[in-house]
Amino acid sequence: MAKKQEFVSEVTGEVWHKINWKKWDKIIDHLGVMVESHTSPGKNGTTVVLNEGDEVFIDDIRGRINPQYRATDPTGKIWFIPISKLKVIEGSGPGADTEYGRGYRGGVRTKENKNG
Repeated sequence: MAKKQEFVSEVTGEVWHKINWKKWDKIIDHLGVMVESHTSPGKNGTTVVLNEGDEVFIDDIRGRINPQYRATDPTGKIWFIPISKLKVIEGSGPGADTEYGRGYRGGVRTKENKNG
């Protein structure tokens, strides 16, 4: 296996490796399962945790240096999850019966989530 090329940010000095992912249409609008717990800061100094094994709905892919999925959990909370912490469930894409809303399409708002 070839060694991944190492890059250094000219702004922050952070060292990173390019991460390849599947084609966007194999990921967006699919369900994913957390393979590792992920925490997020909440209001008033609290911490919110998305546990290993939890399901989320993947809305979008963000970033090139540290790519993340924009995902929604069953309660409607939006998460930005590093792609290494989430596994896409095959066969869960468009047309699959899920309880998640699909009002967000990669930066484009649809009628489903407009007020009025």
